Amino acid sequence: MFHNLKYFFLYCYEAAEKMEEKAETFSEEREKRVEAFRAQRQAAEDKARGKIEEMRAEARRQVSEALDKVGVARKEEIDELKKLIGDLSKKIDKLAKD
Repeated sequence: MFHNLKYFFLYCYEAAEKMEEKAETFSEEREKRVEAFRAQRQAAEDKARGKIEEMRAEARRQVSEALDKVGVARKEEIDELKKLIGDLSKKIDKLAKD
């Protein structure tokens, strides 16, 4: 009977060692899969950000083009006009003093 118990415990010990090896292997494989997933996710995020920026640039271009066709002044043009008006006001004030 002790002989059978001895083999039983050896079998259990070997089974535990095998399970530990398998657990380590599974853990390593899972870690590799997680890293691969993170890399894929990051690549997808980067690609999406690039695509969004392209779409924004295209939308800006189309809006600017549409406003130019309609004749609506852009901010830069209005700022330039404000500067010109300010310069003219200064010249008028100077002439009024003379």
